[in-house]
Amino acid sequence: MGKAAVSQSLVGRANANKQHGILGMLHNPYVFMTCLFASLGCMMYGYDQGVMGSILVMQNFEAHFPTLTGSTIQGWLVSALELGAWFGALFNGYLADRISRKYSMLVAVVIFTLGTGLQAGAQNPAMLFAGRVVGGIGIGMFSMVIPLYQAEIAPPELRGSLVSLQQLSITIGTCISFWLDYGMHFVGGSNCDPAGVANGGMLPDGTFDWTAAHKTTCLGEKTISWRLPLALQLIPAWILFFGMFFLPFSPRWLMMKHRDEECVASLSKLRRLSPEDPLLRAEYLEIKAAVIFDEETEAEYNSNNKFGAWRVLFTANMFRRLSIGCWIMIFQQFTGINAVLYYAPQIFGTFGFTSVTTELLATGVTGILQIIFTLPAVLFLDNFGRKTFLIVGAVGMCICHVIVAAIDGSFEDSWATHRSGGWASIAFIWLFAVNFAYSWGPVAWVLTQEIFPNSMRSRGVSIVASTNWMFNFIIGLTTRDMLASMKFGTYIFFAAFCAGGGIFVWLYVPETKNKTLEELDVYFGGDAEGIAVKDRERLRAIEERLGLSGVQAPEDLKAGQNEKTSEHDESV
Repeated sequence: MGKAAVSQSLVGRANANKQHGILGMLHNPYVFMTCLFASLGCMMYGYDQGVMGSILVMQNFEAHFPTLTGSTIQGWLVSALELGAWFGALFNGYLADRISRKYSMLVAVVIFTLGTGLQAGAQNPAMLFAGRVVGGIGIGMFSMVIPLYQAEIAPPELRGSLVSLQQLSITIGTCISFWLDYGMHFVGGSNCDPAGVANGGMLPDGTFDWTAAHKTTCLGEKTISWRLPLALQLIPAWILFFGMFFLPFSPRWLMMKHRDEECVASLSKLRRLSPEDPLLRAEYLEIKAAVIFDEETEAEYNSNNKFGAWRVLFTANMFRRLSIGCWIMIFQQFTGINAVLYYAPQIFGTFGFTSVTTELLATGVTGILQIIFTLPAVLFLDNFGRKTFLIVGAVGMCICHVIVAAIDGSFEDSWATHRSGGWASIAFIWLFAVNFAYSWGPVAWVLTQEIFPNSMRSRGVSIVASTNWMFNFIIGLTTRDMLASMKFGTYIFFAAFCAGGGIFVWLYVPETKNKTLEELDVYFGGDAEGIAVKDRERLRAIEERLGLSGVQAPEDLKAGQNEKTSEHDESV
């Protein structure tokens, strides 16, 4: 599908020429700071993704949990969080509609706190696994509701940039966990040095004998080296908890609950416009029109079908949106990014680097690069559009994977004499992370918030987010075994999916920049003349009822339109 035509929305047309990127955010400081603060939840998402991979190679951790040192069991430990997150994202689709986007974040903090406590205080593998699953439920809830909340409060010309803040926050969280693990690795010494074990617990081949070290005291590296990194993520979680009480509800959620006055007040605060401002009234009425349209359509389905609200997602027009969202998330996971984030130290170890310190240092650089190169999406996504970023990123990642596969395949048995080849592989892993950071990292989440209508958004996004976590789970579970059995073929596998993702976006994904969320409901049916006759008639009747029909500019709205809909409010 080609680029979208001129916006059919009053707000979209009025805002299309406003400043985008950093200047636009600076001119909208309240909505910018609100989105930035909400993204703290995604910092924990990124932190939890990055923290465990580095902990797994710490000798003190291995001495505490010697049964967790095999590649398969480590895959289960890492992916247990994703399994919990899959359920959390799916469950929050209902909760975010029921109690609001805002309050569902608070529930997520409480669940996340329980899981983090179990992980940080784990005395046995069962506690650690339980903490990963429970903490994952909270993470999954964050991943679903935070970009949803950001998308619903953002003006159309800044939506890409503001929702991209959640990916920037993810990369910051990942980077903090990498470098914190690196620094904590030296607390007491970089090796366990178990008391009473010969040669400091090291075997003749240079590997650590975690079985002999079990139930001994490490004279070197301390338990705090891995317990503290697991516990510290509670700090941003509880800052988010208390801060959310002072942030506004989503105007679109308020409208879904027919709290019109609160919706206007929330929009007024977010846009820094008076309730009487024509542009604010236009946005309010467009949101209202979309909500009424969705409610009438949903009521029709509910009268004919059991579970009608969910069944709507599988009607032809809506299923197209759902399919695009789910496939975007599948391709995102099979770029291989989380294979790198979860197992970066182990991956760098396959390139001939045996020092844990070197592996953790190389991992920390990955985190820094991810932060730096997420910024282009935040600054320019609303200028250049979603498709451009996704396609360019897919090509870049594919090339990097192919080059790493070529180097790895050439020197996999002779890394000791080809040290420069090992560093070249690391460099292209870094470059791969750079290409992901500005493209499929932020843009996939932006796009999937934009494709659903108001009444279906929470349900649709919950399915899309849970799809992301299910395939995230598969990656976390299989990567270690793939590297062991397929070796350089692992990178060819990921390269094929990067290429496939680029082709999918080019052929099937629409450009959504500068569109209001309400307008995209019409846009996904084609254009105003292309949607089903019954829907078109219903939409026109609603626009006529609200005084939107034929209006070309916000200033043309007649005064008092906000009051024209009270009879409808009582009837729905």
